[in-house]
Amino acid sequence: MRPGSSMRTGLFKAVALALVAFAVPVRAQDAGAEPPPTVAGGQADGGTGPSLLEEINAAASDTTRQPAAPAVPSSPTARTFQSFNPDISVIIDGTAGYANKRSYSMAGDDPDLKGGSNDRPAGFTLQELEVAFQAVVDPYFRADVFLTIPNLQGIEVEEAVVTTTSLPAGFQVRAGVFRSAFGRQNGQHLHLQDFTRRPLINEAFLGVDGLRAPGMQVSWLFPTSFFLQLSAEAFSVPRPEDTGHLTSFGGGKRTDLTYTTELKVFVPATQALSLYGGINAAFGKSTYPRDGASTSVEGLDFYLKYKPPNVVGGYFSLAWTTEYFLRQVQPLAAGETVAQDGGLYTQLVFQLARQWLLGVRQDFLGVPHSTLQPRVQRTSLSLTFVFSEFARLRLYGERETTPAAGQSIFSGPECYATYLQLEVAIGAHGAHPF
Repeated sequence: MRPGSSMRTGLFKAVALALVAFAVPVRAQDAGAEPPPTVAGGQADGGTGPSLLEEINAAASDTTRQPAAPAVPSSPTARTFQSFNPDISVIIDGTAGYANKRSYSMAGDDPDLKGGSNDRPAGFTLQELEVAFQAVVDPYFRADVFLTIPNLQGIEVEEAVVTTTSLPAGFQVRAGVFRSAFGRQNGQHLHLQDFTRRPLINEAFLGVDGLRAPGMQVSWLFPTSFFLQLSAEAFSVPRPEDTGHLTSFGGGKRTDLTYTTELKVFVPATQALSLYGGINAAFGKSTYPRDGASTSVEGLDFYLKYKPPNVVGGYFSLAWTTEYFLRQVQPLAAGETVAQDGGLYTQLVFQLARQWLLGVRQDFLGVPHSTLQPRVQRTSLSLTFVFSEFARLRLYGERETTPAAGQSIFSGPECYATYLQLEVAIGAHGAHPF
């Protein structure tokens, strides 16, 4: 016998005896009987029990025993360390396109293909890269951070907000950098949009990136049988970098905050029909006609969705969205008149089949128009193929006109553009508001 073999044989016997000592009581308890006492050698008192080999073979061939459940950490410390990992996701929007000239305005996350008066916009761009970190902090707060890189122009903090989760009486507080609840589309990230570009009123009335700034929101959910919520917000809106267009907010002193209030209602009219509406108002300081001018923007938004509970027959659904903004800029000196202008969009999105969506949108600026806001209209068409919940391909086209005085709103210099957008998402991305 080789050296050490006797030691290994003794070790094997000790391990086997331990296994048998554990297995026998388990089977006896499963059968509802008391486990027989064991003695050295693996047999019960009296020496009439099964041998060690029989016990091992019986345990190996027993098919009635269920596999053990996966171990669950019982230590509070282990559970705490597991919760340190937030949900992480990445959403990529890559876009190719062509336009005969630059559009009247570009939102911050619209596809920017550059170009100018002598060089038509064309080519490829990474329209937006979004990285999200989301997690519940503790029983009192949750945190959501969204970092974006629009058109490869550097990292931006789209949102970094902390939300309370356990305030009484239907109250909730949010603080940080976040998109205002003003209107419907302002609070939506790019990947929630049904079109490659945002509506014209986004940039014209709320800024290049919409109404998004450091601030705080307090909301109250009414104790009603349907959804009814009242919100109030305060923001420190920075001065606009691009002063080519009138920007409603961001003028004045650091102490001149922008205040908003929103009333939202959602009613499931039937199993197939849902109605959502909002009344919105915002007040602040502008840079037009000069620094410190008082500005107010009022808005109405309406959303209707028809989707039968069982769509397997044809997968048809319909979503209709309309928003209208009206802005007033107060004069700073005697003799100056109040500047008033408005804008709206209305869109229809049809689900034609399980994976096909068709969208039509009409935008208007200058309804009414003023010297600060000319008339502009845009007609857009969007065809989307949905590979899955995590990938979609969209073909988008638009025609935009900026009519001169006395011309029809659909006349004037024309801008044509078409885009092909691919969007993919990876990771665990939390649900967004309806």
